[in-house]
Amino acid sequence: MSLALSVILYASLLMLLAVISAMETAIHSVGSLENRIERAGGGLVGERLRQISQNPFSQLQQALLLSAALNLALAALGLHLVTGPLRGMGGHPWVMAAALFLITVLFGDVLPKLIAVRRPESVLVGCTRFLSPARVILDPIAGLADRVADTILRVLVGKKLKIRSALSRDEFETLVEMRHEQGLVNAEEAEMIQEVLDVEDLTVRDAMVPRVDLPLLPLRSKEAEARQALERATGRFVVVYRDTPDAVEGVIDSVAWKLNGRRDWKTRPVIQSPVFVPETMPMLEALNQHLRDPSAVVLIVDEYGGLEGMVSQEQIADWLLYDAAPWLGEDSEVRELGQGRFLADGGARVDHLAEELGIELDSGGIDTIGGLVFNLLGHVPKAGERIAVSDDLEIKVRRVVRARVQQVELRLRNAEEAAAEAETTEEEVP
Repeated sequence: MSLALSVILYASLLMLLAVISAMETAIHSVGSLENRIERAGGGLVGERLRQISQNPFSQLQQALLLSAALNLALAALGLHLVTGPLRGMGGHPWVMAAALFLITVLFGDVLPKLIAVRRPESVLVGCTRFLSPARVILDPIAGLADRVADTILRVLVGKKLKIRSALSRDEFETLVEMRHEQGLVNAEEAEMIQEVLDVEDLTVRDAMVPRVDLPLLPLRSKEAEARQALERATGRFVVVYRDTPDAVEGVIDSVAWKLNGRRDWKTRPVIQSPVFVPETMPMLEALNQHLRDPSAVVLIVDEYGGLEGMVSQEQIADWLLYDAAPWLGEDSEVRELGQGRFLADGGARVDHLAEELGIELDSGGIDTIGGLVFNLLGHVPKAGERIAVSDDLEIKVRRVVRARVQQVELRLRNAEEAAAEAETTEEEVP
């Protein structure tokens, strides 16, 4: 083979290797392809992009297979050039081999990958368009390589060795972080996935509707009073009790009662037998054992058998989706008043407040900010009372209804002092 023909063939193979290297890196680095797919339309390029978008890493095998073949061909052709035409021209074999190696690595691997990292979408579209005609040959070869690899694995691995298919929690969290960094998962989706992963550490107490917020109906209620209570129930389920709320008779599904013609509410089909669970029961266990049906509900009791609250499928779903997808028109539990002051509902969770305000707040095992204030004061709070939780945080009680803290004001002292200093500085500036 002449020198000119060998150089042309080497340059062609090197260019093809550069395309494959760029495509491999682009698949790893590209984010969402939806806009590109729409612009590509329904042709071969659009179809190929859809396949890559659905399962990016499954498309790598063809690129890797072609890359291996090209590297082998370049090595053989390079050996021919070094020992043949180039040596005949007086070139030193080792010097020529080193030069070809540097050229191959630089133009066939490093530069294409740098370009692909900077513009992954454009590179992926261009490479896909360039390699589309070769799919007729590459697809059968890739399929054959898959079957051969599976056969070799079955022979080498053996039947006794079980391959673990499921990911551990740490592996899954790492995978979510990688997808977020690549742009395949946005921040809200990553947060929601993390909330779902955290479910295994939660108990029914975390998502329950507390007793003070439950719609309660005494069994001795008159027909008109009971119907009015069921019609105006703020929640779907109404708890029916005998003498005290701790003596629960059952639960009425107010939605089902309305759909079934508002029949006599005291009959057993209407009043469902309650399912009691301890407040320490894991949330996943409650879902698996008692809450498979959307119309099912469980009542949470404390160690003495007293009613603590109620939880259903809907409440658990609301709890999981609240941060990522709050209800339209729903007001936030925290409202900024300015100068380091914030207004919060008494039922706001302590951990949510600490996260939103960026502070450390030791709850001592208490869930709500109202409960924390009650516990710190040691008596039923009165509107206007203040308590210093830490050097940086002071809480003022704004509203109390029936021994329950409805609203509090939180003051971040450092933020308030910083705001005051800023105002003073502005006034002093001439």
